[in-house]
Amino acid sequence: GLVIAIVMNVPSKKLGRKDIVKVEGIELREDQVNKIALIAPSATINIIRDYEVVEKVRVKVPERIEGLLRCVNPNCITNQPREPIKPRFRVVSLRPLKLVCEYCGAELGQEDIIAQFTGGG
Repeated sequence: GLVIAIVMNVPSKKLGRKDIVKVEGIELREDQVNKIALIAPSATINIIRDYEVVEKVRVKVPERIEGLLRCVNPNCITNQPREPIKPRFRVVSLRPLKLVCEYCGAELGQEDIIAQFTGGG
């Protein structure tokens, strides 16, 4: 399995304090990076090989998000069992983070997004 370490409230020269999540043995896929961007828009991902940082990437919230989240509107076409349509959202605001369903216009805020990723929604 994967080795994952979580360290919180680490001193940081730039930020004052920061949290670190270390995942060994994988490089993140685009959809995984997009999920991180949605819950931690100011995150930086460090790629480490042979104990050296070979790349630092600031995450960026994509303009459109497809298939990562569910629409909060139960009547949206993307929530209908016989409709094989992936939910698709447009980012309308970064601070605060706000997404709008491209099919029904329902809005998702930061709390909705976090709830879906943590099993609370």
